[in-house]
Amino acid sequence: MIAHLFLRGETTMDKMPLLALIFQSIPESILILALGLTLMGVEIKWQRIIPAAVISSLCSYFVRELPIPYGVHTLIGIIIISLLVIMFFKTPVPVAISVAMIGIVILITMEILIWPVIILLTGKTVPQIWQSQTLRILLAIPELILLALITFWCIRKKFTLRSPGIYRSTQTKDRGQD
Repeated sequence: MIAHLFLRGETTMDKMPLLALIFQSIPESILILALGLTLMGVEIKWQRIIPAAVISSLCSYFVRELPIPYGVHTLIGIIIISLLVIMFFKTPVPVAISVAMIGIVILITMEILIWPVIILLTGKTVPQIWQSQTLRILLAIPELILLALITFWCIRKKFTLRSPGIYRSTQTKDRGQD
């Protein structure tokens, strides 16, 4: 939904219902973090990802309440995710920024691919979907499933975008002998 409104030039944010925070935003944040960390070769530690994702989602929830142009919240989100990755995973700044950027770019890509199909199939606009708490949560499921499949495939195959020996963290164990 981020991409759809951004590409349409929308300038106002919606108010996210609490249930959407719990059932959409938090799972989305978990997947963004897990995928970004995996692709940057950082060891996945779920006991750190989950609290970082909850904090990220709560920050997003409150940033959406601010009277700022649409799109600025995405930049704030990248900064927040980067800081959380540094705090929870003790990664260098370039790795943390990469984790955030990769996760957000993949999320936006998924939204660009999936939401036009959802809109076509439902005959509803994004604002109409967002007005219905039930639709908002249910129609996010295909995106979450696709992100989860990509994430778990990358974790299982130990697929990473980094070169061996680059961006090593003192707290992060290598995945084998790169």
